[in-house]
Formats: sequence, structure tokens, C-alpha cells
Amino acid sequence: MNHSIRLCDKPIEIELSRQAEQAVSARTQPLIAEINLIFGCLVVKRVWFKDQVDCETVPVTDGLEVCFNVVRYTKTCRIADIDNGAESEDFPIVKDKKSFVPDKVFIDYKKGEFSGSYTYNRALKIQYAE
Repeated sequence: MNHSIRLCDKPIEIELSRQAEQAVSARTQPLIAEINLIFGCLVVKRVWFKDQVDCETVPVTDGLEVCFNVVRYTKTCRIADIDNGAESEDFPIVKDKKSFVPDKVFIDYKKGEFSGSYTYNRALKIQYAE
């Protein structure tokens, strides 16, 4: 099912598979999809699923919320470290996160786990802090 929301004042589409919709509905507390654009030794796109986050969330459905971060990792370049909780930092040169918000987020649920990805339909117009 497709849902339209505004994230960081930008319209985006959130697409949930039928399995993801059912798994979200079966939960007793809201699930948060933390969408991250990660800068470090390389640029990585990640969607992590958590019960609590340190960023402002936007509701998608009764049981699903999303948030978006642009972060950097300076102490590690290993993707496994990043995916397993390495500490990130704000990315101070980013003036406006809206420029980095994806156009579409895909959420699925397979083998007892949520997974997510996202895409951009246009070129990024990056504004840097002065």
C-alpha cells in the first residue's frame, strides 16, 4: 500500500508491502523507520527499524512512523560497524536536510524482519552551510 507524507517539508511516498502492513498492524507499539543518508569513506543509504529514535518522527500509519537523518561516520569505514550501532555524528555542512530526503521509501517484511530501501527520482540540489 502507498502512503503520501511530508518529511522535512518535502512530499514523499512510502510503499509498504502487504506483509509489512500486516506486521505493523500486529505490533503493540509503533515501529519507527529511521531513514539515513550516511557519509563517511563512502555514501551509504540505510533504513533501520527501531522502537525509539533521537529524531523527529512523522506518522505514516497508526503503527508506523518515519524520520530522516543525514549523518557521517568518521571513526569507521566498515559497513558492518555502521549497521551494528557505530556512533554517528551530525553532518554539519548540510544546511537543509530537505535536499537529501528521498522521493520514495520501500518497506517489506520477510522471515520475521523488516527491511527498507529508498530512491531518488531527481538530481540532488545540495545546499551547504556557510
